[in-house]
Amino acid sequence: MKRFARTALLAVAAPALIWGGMALAQTPGALGGFKVDSSLPIEISADALEVRQEQQTAVFTGSVDARQGEVRMQAEQLVVSYDQNADGGAAGQAGAIRRVRAEGAVFVSSAEGSAEGNWADYDVASGMITMGDSVTLTQGAENVLAGGSLRIDLNTGFARLDAGSVKADGTRERVQGLFFPPAKN
Repeated sequence: MKRFARTALLAVAAPALIWGGMALAQTPGALGGFKVDSSLPIEISADALEVRQEQQTAVFTGSVDARQGEVRMQAEQLVVSYDQNADGGAAGQAGAIRRVRAEGAVFVSSAEGSAEGNWADYDVASGMITMGDSVTLTQGAENVLAGGSLRIDLNTGFARLDAGSVKADGTRERVQGLFFPPAKN
């Protein structure tokens, strides 16, 4: 039971890792402007939580809705992979989170903007966040960026939006942006 409680607690903390990283990688006017106070509590609701001790994962499923402050993440499933033993942990600790994966209609939003994709993956050791399968970023009510995948390096703050897959007619989907200048007074 003690192991389950620790694992469930780690799973609840996982979205903070994603959101905290996005805050470092994005600045207002760039790729969405997500910001979060990591000291705020995290609330997660889902239809089910399954801890798979042998696979070292905790899985939230069914209309997952996670919130921290004004930042909200929604997905069909959230999988948290963690280290069970102290010798394999990312920080040398038992229960250290290795990877967080959100799948199925992933939507992250804040007061400044939103990001949508079919999946998101956060590799804790490398500090890389990747969103994929048709990513759309929206800032404010009008500015929009779209592409096939988004990679954010949390160590450098570098973000890259890449083109999508090849269409049926042989052409490649391209990165697209629609930007509106500020209204004149």
